[in-house]
Amino acid sequence: MITNRNRGYAYALLATLCGSLVYLFSKAALQDITLPQFGFWWFSFAIIWNTLFALHPRGGFSIGKFTTQDYRILAFMGIVEIIATTSLYAAIEITDNPTVPSFLRNLEYLFITLLGIRFLSEKFSPVKGTGALLILTGAFIISFQSPSLDGFMSNTALLMLAATTFYALRTILAKIHIREISPVVLALNRSIFLLLFALIFMTITGDRFTIPGRALLNILAGSFVGPFLTSIFQYSALKYIEASRAAIVQSTTGLFVLAGALLMFGTLPGPVQITGGAVTIAGVALMMYKRKTRC
Repeated sequence: MITNRNRGYAYALLATLCGSLVYLFSKAALQDITLPQFGFWWFSFAIIWNTLFALHPRGGFSIGKFTTQDYRILAFMGIVEIIATTSLYAAIEITDNPTVPSFLRNLEYLFITLLGIRFLSEKFSPVKGTGALLILTGAFIISFQSPSLDGFMSNTALLMLAATTFYALRTILAKIHIREISPVVLALNRSIFLLLFALIFMTITGDRFTIPGRALLNILAGSFVGPFLTSIFQYSALKYIEASRAAIVQSTTGLFVLAGALLMFGTLPGPVQITGGAVTIAGVALMMYKRKTRC
């Protein structure tokens, strides 16, 4: 029989694989269209996929017993998602290789731990401190462009700093309320808020709704594995394992993006960025390590 813990790890691995495809398909689409156009079509399809899943008898969609507080939480999480997700895709758009933001995404697990200490009463051990230092070191290495301070503050790094901070907040909120608010409701809520934001964004920029067929195909595939499958698997993993355990698995996303970027775009990040990515993964593993107690 499959234990709940193994089921949680399986969901986390599926979220990792699907999440790596998000970087690849979104980068391919953003080469042909603007960010507002991307957001509109990406999350329009995401709503379709999530709605179809919600209509399924085993989809888990239920809001019948929601309280006013539950709706307030969804509204707040929607705003958090707008900031985090817009920053993420903006970083993917401006970077040459999607592997770089995928490695920087590991900063999220540092912030998850820090927020976990504040809101989930988790403890910060010396081992976690060493892991945190490794993640920060790896992030600086990835962002390095020149010996000056500006070299550590690239636009991609700054955008990913914003994205990971708010994604960490999202994860903690989801972990706290995952029993009351199902994964499919959280995924739908995220897509609705982001679609509305994209519509406002397009109104301001005056972008057209028509996009090239190649971009539409990339969005069609990416929105299925991204806002739909990745979100469902991420939230489902939190039902069975701790957020820290899921974080260890998902920290390897950059490795899958690395392989995918080579296949799709024929490019690799520099050895400095690859080294930095490996350091962040090691840091996440240390931060999430839990020593077994003897009976």
